[in-house]
Amino acid sequence: MTSEERLRILLESVQDYAIYLLDADGCIISWNSGAEKIKGYTAQEVLGQHFSMFYPPDDIAKGTPAEELAAAARTGRVEDEGWRVRKDGTMFWANVVITAVYTPGGDGPRLRGFAKVTRDMTERKRLRELEAASQHMNEFLATLAHELRNPLAPVSNALSVMMLEPLVSPALRQCRDMIDRQISHLTRLVDDLLDAGRITTGKVALRLEPVELSDIVVRAIEMIRPHVASRQQTVEIGAPPAGIVVNGDATRLVQVVQSLLNNASKFSEHGGRIGIEIDQVGAFARLRVSDEGCGIDATAIESIFDLFVQADNRFERKESGLGIGLTLCRWLVEMHGGSIEAESAGLGSGATFTVRLPLFAVQDAANDEGMHGKSAGTGDLGALAVLVVDDNRDSADSMAMLLRMKGHRVQVAYSGAQALDVAGRAEHIDVALIDIAMPGADGFAVLRQLKEVKAFCDACFAAMTGFGQESDVARSLDQGFDLHLTKPVQLPLLDTLLARAGERRARS
Repeated sequence: MTSEERLRILLESVQDYAIYLLDADGCIISWNSGAEKIKGYTAQEVLGQHFSMFYPPDDIAKGTPAEELAAAARTGRVEDEGWRVRKDGTMFWANVVITAVYTPGGDGPRLRGFAKVTRDMTERKRLRELEAASQHMNEFLATLAHELRNPLAPVSNALSVMMLEPLVSPALRQCRDMIDRQISHLTRLVDDLLDAGRITTGKVALRLEPVELSDIVVRAIEMIRPHVASRQQTVEIGAPPAGIVVNGDATRLVQVVQSLLNNASKFSEHGGRIGIEIDQVGAFARLRVSDEGCGIDATAIESIFDLFVQADNRFERKESGLGIGLTLCRWLVEMHGGSIEAESAGLGSGATFTVRLPLFAVQDAANDEGMHGKSAGTGDLGALAVLVVDDNRDSADSMAMLLRMKGHRVQVAYSGAQALDVAGRAEHIDVALIDIAMPGADGFAVLRQLKEVKAFCDACFAAMTGFGQESDVARSLDQGFDLHLTKPVQLPLLDTLLARAGERRARS
């Protein structure tokens, strides 16, 4: 088999691309199976036809096919995207490449024809348009939320003035209280819209730190208490005696729990019971909010967390809302590296929402005492030699000041290069606190180089960074750090690190 025959067989077998040849006038002289699949014509139907038959009438009237051939002959290659027509008259969005084919001649290369490759890009174009539409919608929601705050502010201020004025008329007092309730409701809706816009455009940054899940629940219940009291409902809490700590943004986690409690209250009858339980399952903290309310239909379970979706979308539904609250819960929980799911036995049987969050953990559970507020002292082990590496001077200097106040000897480096310079002159270092995101050499590169220096042979290395997701912690430990400390560094965790370094020095 000749190489030409092998190439012909290969081209004819390609299914995802329409590959065919044109003569110098643009008439079709070959046709592969991919062309038949994409365009719908058999080879017998198109051979000898001009390739302009695949273009919409408007493009033919403008002379687009001839212009593309002329451009390919002039430059050697033309690429274009546009609508093309199938045999059945339907349109598809195509990516087209036309390449001029030349043969050598005595007076120079002679144009023999053109090779044409067409891809069906309709689905990709649809996805691009959907992404663009989604982006525009997110920007619109953020703008709308901001603009709605402008009229809300003076109305709220006027209401505050009314609250200070003694109202004799019971009717006016009733109207004032009604306005207050509705303004509060509208403000919550605007806040949800604003958060939806911020999260979907990537403008929400979590401030992660070790937080007691029971503290989050207490704060959320305090915020929801007036609403629950007005409906004469009770909230029952079940939590273990020992605290469960997660690495989270306390404000955002309170928002999640408050939203779930508000949801449970809203869809429960007056006088109903709401339960909230906290426990630990493996490496995760689990929080469950349950109610005895209207329940969720089995067909709605999968979509209940989608944006602008409410499980009860009938005209007679009693509770209003935009269908944003549960979506925000899911987004915020997933930003913490967790998950959320809903369960219900059906309509009228109540519902349970379960949130799972990774436990706050560092290698060998070194921060167990620190998480419970107990400091591990190091005074009996003497002063430690500490190196702080951070390109943020304020951060480095303040950490050095704190460590010196604890009685330790501290050296500061504002870059990876300075850290290596200090390492070359140091006799012994017990602790190295290294920022991860630094220009030049990042913290991981600095760690690898410092571990090669004799003065650091017994040192405890801690990553000190603003990145505090569970994946960031895992990466730091995988790269060889002993601990991962999220800025702002919690003092109990810092004390735990120093205690570990002191014990290591005592053993050596």
